[in-house]
Amino acid sequence: MNGISGQEPVLPDRLSEEILIGLGWKPYAGASPFNAPHGQMYQKIDADGVCWRAFRAARAHCNSAGIVHGGMMMTFIDALMGLAAINSTQSTALTIRLTTDFLSIARPGDWIIGRARVTKLTRSVVFVEGGAHVGARPLLNAQGIFKRMRPRGKRAG
Repeated sequence: MNGISGQEPVLPDRLSEEILIGLGWKPYAGASPFNAPHGQMYQKIDADGVCWRAFRAARAHCNSAGIVHGGMMMTFIDALMGLAAINSTQSTALTIRLTTDFLSIARPGDWIIGRARVTKLTRSVVFVEGGAHVGARPLLNAQGIFKRMRPRGKRAG
């Protein structure tokens, strides 16, 4: 999917929380209050640094047309790509730019799977690519640039 390296996890057609956990995915509870309304998510990080996250779409994620809101999808992929940047640098990383191409829609009940990986790392920025899909159907592709932040209390010079 999306040309992103990393072994695609083998997931059955009928996915559930129990299956994800059985395959080594862990429940994800973000520390930010912003994450609370998004519901339960699951994630795993491969040895090669590819980051995965999944959630089951609910009505609360949808717009008035009954499909998962584009803002929800962008929030999902931004957070996942940020995780890839943070995992690769072991420091906070803030979104500078996020480009998203929407390819298809998702509906309540769909399991949305996302993945992200770092493509380039410099002293000050991290380049990340990501994507999301439902089954074999791609939902979006994304590219992002993230600012590497110094730990608090440490100033240059």
